[in-house]
Amino acid sequence: MRRVLALLLLPTRYHLLGSLAIVLLVGSVISGQMLDRTSFANSELHRDVMDRWGAPIVQPSPSVRYVPSGAVFNTLSPLPLQSQEVVVDATMNYRKRGLVYFSGFDFTFRGDYTAKNEQARDIDIAFVFPIQLETNKVLLSNLLFTVNGQPAKVDLENGSDKLVWTGRLSAGAQVAFRVAFHGRGLDSLTYSLDPAAPVRNLHLSMHIRGGENFDYPDGVVPANASRSHGDEVWLDWRYDSLQSGIPVGVILPSEKSFDQLIATMVRRGWAPFLLFFAGLCALCLYVDRPLRMYESYLLSSSYALFFVLLAYLAAFLNFYVAWLLSLATAGGLALGYLRFVLPAVATRYVVGLLASSLVVPTAAVVLQGYTGLIYTLEIVALIATGMVLTTRPHVRALIDRVLALPEAAPVAPTLEGEAHVPTA
Repeated sequence: MRRVLALLLLPTRYHLLGSLAIVLLVGSVISGQMLDRTSFANSELHRDVMDRWGAPIVQPSPSVRYVPSGAVFNTLSPLPLQSQEVVVDATMNYRKRGLVYFSGFDFTFRGDYTAKNEQARDIDIAFVFPIQLETNKVLLSNLLFTVNGQPAKVDLENGSDKLVWTGRLSAGAQVAFRVAFHGRGLDSLTYSLDPAAPVRNLHLSMHIRGGENFDYPDGVVPANASRSHGDEVWLDWRYDSLQSGIPVGVILPSEKSFDQLIATMVRRGWAPFLLFFAGLCALCLYVDRPLRMYESYLLSSSYALFFVLLAYLAAFLNFYVAWLLSLATAGGLALGYLRFVLPAVATRYVVGLLASSLVVPTAAVVLQGYTGLIYTLEIVALIATGMVLTTRPHVRALIDRVLALPEAAPVAPTLEGEAHVPTA
């Protein structure tokens, strides 16, 4: 029992608790800021991007209301559209602020609508199409509105945010509208149908270029059909008849969120740090040179420095460049200090220790599709290394000495850093 207890308390001789506390403290601060996209580095990133680029697009479908000809326009009734043929062509145009790549996109909207007078008499109708100028940053030079193929007057002055057309429709007659414009938005695009009128012959087609993935917002109906090829996605919604309007739409593709990658590295950082610290303890036992308290804390700080540097450098540099610079800086500090603290023979072991505990785990986060494979290969390498080392006589002697700690005299460092065994 004493032997087991001594083995469990062995890391405390190398100041594990204080060292781990440094890494956990840095990790909690950095990950908290990374996950709060709107306030990292004291800037309101998302609001800034929305102000400059546009907001998530919620495009309502047009509504048609009517009264019998000659009646006063105070009792408007909904007139269902006979058909809605909508085509959205979107191209991703990512907006980078700090560490975050926001899913900005340019899009072209074209909607063809028909309305038919099924009454036995003439009716006066009002066709209303919301534009939402501010939220989708519409380029008015590309706005097109036609009625029966003829250009119609577009009046968006005085703060108006909708197209309005009024006219008379004789019994049994049909009118066709086309609305087309170019806009830009952020994150998602939703097409919201008129809840006050039944839906007939709806066909919405979306073509998205420049992204590898997509999702659906809460409360929307997924596409009836979808296909993808490379970085292109085609989505189709088709309904012949619905009793009431439903929202349809998509969350557009996003690039790798580097803030999320860094936050994941930080959250997992304690585990590879324990591997680093365990290897460091074994190395110190091997060369018979225990670490002093300040040495352990300085090495832990250099390890944690990697995450701090990566978080802030990536806000200004390419992520992969920032990752390499952070590895070089943090690893270089730890390696240089350990070359001074430990004998020169330990250098190659320190390099391997830093590679297995810092380079490989962070690379596994970046290469998300290969994370399991990378960790499996690292475990195989560690097991193989352990097998090779334990075949060497001096390593086996060291293990026997560690397992016999309760019977051995305590090892204490001298002022010069040399280890000696007190004598009676």
